[in-house]
Amino acid sequence: MEEVISVIIPCYNVEKYIDRCMESVLNQTYRELEIILVDDGSTDRTGNICDRYSQIDARVKVIHKENRGLSSARNAGLDICQGDYIFFVDSDDWITMDAVQYLYDLRKKYSADFSMAAYVRTRAYGKKDRLWHDYVECELSQSEFLSKFFKIGTQENVQFAWAKLYKSELFDNIRYPTGVVFEDVPTMFHIAVYSEKIAYSTHIIYYYYINPDSITEEKFNDRKFDLIKVWDMVCESACQNRNEWILAQAIINRKRADFGVLMELAISNITLKEKQTYLLKINGNISDLKKNAADLYRCKIPLSRKIFIAAFSINYPICLRILHCISLLKYKLQKCGTEI
Repeated sequence: MEEVISVIIPCYNVEKYIDRCMESVLNQTYRELEIILVDDGSTDRTGNICDRYSQIDARVKVIHKENRGLSSARNAGLDICQGDYIFFVDSDDWITMDAVQYLYDLRKKYSADFSMAAYVRTRAYGKKDRLWHDYVECELSQSEFLSKFFKIGTQENVQFAWAKLYKSELFDNIRYPTGVVFEDVPTMFHIAVYSEKIAYSTHIIYYYYINPDSITEEKFNDRKFDLIKVWDMVCESACQNRNEWILAQAIINRKRADFGVLMELAISNITLKEKQTYLLKINGNISDLKKNAADLYRCKIPLSRKIFIAAFSINYPICLRILHCISLLKYKLQKCGTEI
């Protein structure tokens, strides 16, 4: 018998997208699947659609639960899954027909703890915003993967839960932290420190839909400060790990998180008046950035970011106004281009 792969799909108010996602999952070339749909207290037709899929395909299981967020939904799926491997899909995304088979074969080839492949960001079905240019397939050691995780000399993002196939035992003592966004960051860190080998490929298997209604695409709000919280979690875990290199990189990324929040506020699509209301709240982040600027200059990060770090440290309110004007101009030019 083939090994069973548990596909966990958290769902919340995705009646417009879930059929697209499920079609891509049900038509996988790898057939031995346990598909777990977690309806996280949806208020639209999502729950009914989930139930319909469980009636037409015996591989589909449905959990209906009170709305507690993405982490809680993933954890609910992890609590009942029985597969040998675990694969996550977000319900507004979709995957290639060979996605599961490809990751399964890749993991087997390298005898890895988990395998990972590439994704494409897209704003419309069939329209790709970003492509990987060079094909790479290799085995990564734990330290090599963590170098990518900590973005040492790269801007590649490997922190997402999806586009990866995990051995189920990796989650025996790991769950996603609830009550925060950016929950993938501390969880992926825990997975990494329990993994010795990772199978890595830039073969595209996952389509990440830039959903204007999602948490990550919403206007700047207090939840964006969770980026600080999750890196605090990573630092706390790194202290317990007792690996000096891991701890040092975790601390540097925590320092980078201050810059990340300040940049996101500056280029966000809220009004300048709304941005200025945050100045008092982010005063501590600005102070920390000034204090840690010298450490960040020594990091292997793009020169453009180092320039912004310097500018933010000198006078963040002025930078905020300048970047707001640039973002506004860019938006108007894009709108004019669309209308033309």
